Amino acid sequence: MNINITDKENCRKEFEAELSYEELTPYFEEALLKYRKKAQIPGFRKGKVPVAMLKKMYGDSVEYGALEDIANDVFKKHIIDNKIPMFGTGSLLDIDYKPKEKLTFKVAFDVIPDVELRQIKDIELTKTNYVIDDSLIDEELNYMKLKSATFEIDGQATDDDYMVTLDTEEIDSDGNTVEGRSQKDMRLFIGSEYVSKDYYDGIKGIKEGEERTIDTVNENKEPVKVKLKCTKVEKVVYPEMNKETFMKMTGREDIESEDQMKSFIKEEITKQYNDHSYNSLKNKVISEVVKLNDIEIPESYVNEMLKDYFNNYKKEHKGHKHEINEEEFNNKNRAEVVFTGKWFLIKDKIVEQEKVEVTEDDVKAFAEEAGKHYGIPGDKMYEFYKDNKEVKHTILDKKVVDFLIENAKITEIEEVKKSIKLLAEEKKSKSQEEKKSKSQEEKKTKKTVSKKTKKEN
Repeated sequence: MNINITDKENCRKEFEAELSYEELTPYFEEALLKYRKKAQIPGFRKGKVPVAMLKKMYGDSVEYGALEDIANDVFKKHIIDNKIPMFGTGSLLDIDYKPKEKLTFKVAFDVIPDVELRQIKDIELTKTNYVIDDSLIDEELNYMKLKSATFEIDGQATDDDYMVTLDTEEIDSDGNTVEGRSQKDMRLFIGSEYVSKDYYDGIKGIKEGEERTIDTVNENKEPVKVKLKCTKVEKVVYPEMNKETFMKMTGREDIESEDQMKSFIKEEITKQYNDHSYNSLKNKVISEVVKLNDIEIPESYVNEMLKDYFNNYKKEHKGHKHEINEEEFNNKNRAEVVFTGKWFLIKDKIVEQEKVEVTEDDVKAFAEEAGKHYGIPGDKMYEFYKDNKEVKHTILDKKVVDFLIENAKITEIEEVKKSIKLLAEEKKSKSQEEKKSKSQEEKKTKKTVSKKTKKEN
């Protein structure tokens, strides 16, 4: 038997084999015995026809019928015996049989690439450490107070602690309503940081039933006039800041004062930003590792992943009006899938090379953390997770990323997170300073020009 494997483009190979008639004979005999089990010839019971008679009557047709099975058997045996990392199944390209002489055939197949790790350490990264300003904590506490507040009908919004309900309509220069630019029953909390200055000035002190017209801008930042009609004014009645209120807000029984509540909020916000910082660093390191250790991946591998992605997408968006078709979905997501496929193979190589493994302690720590979220003891969660392959896969993924981060060269920067209101005030102050500085520069320039003119005269 002569076998030759040729490398083609992008992880594709071509398997070519030639078998002599002597090498084919055992396969043909086996095919004839299989055919004998179902052959029905008058005078013989089913499965009892003499092999010699069958060979004389149907030998040629049995041989031709067995050729593809023989090609597949020979191909698969070679792949298994030689431990070739094939992906998917092979595709029979060509088959040529010369009776009583030889069989030649070709099979195209894809292989998982042999990943060579060129650089996975000393990767340069930037990490953002977030500092939580007190203004952000106060903003979140005020939002939580508003969510827990009650509302009392009132006649006029005398301060910022009011909720007003408005009917709005955009009007043109002649005072006519612009079609499709009206809204009914829009509720606005006057004290919200998200209310624009135009609207804030326009609704401050408004009474129920009162109509006003304000100058503002639309979503395209174009100046427009909007007519407002106030249909309801409600006074916001905030809850008393006590243990019972804190329990309703957080689900925790250990918070008894506003200072403790602020500490809780700070911990939660800090955790969110720490998670964001970690995930950002994770994405950066994965991106760099794939770039530094770039590989080709089989097209069949990409197509299989796209198929899984699309099936998951269909499950998540079942019944949606604007369902995307598979071709459109594949075109949109191909680049992401190719990147993800490369990362999966590189990650597996890192696991093998660096001997990364999931221990029992890793699973226990994961269970303990998950238990806090669900309010379930860690040991109970461990019993549920200890044989869960998906959980172990998640832990392994994180251990690989943590390994890369620990071995990277990280530059840390600091970013202060502030409330929307404070940021707006700082932006306004900066703008005023820039205008003042520009005005002073202009005056200085005019003064210099004036002195120069006088000197020339």
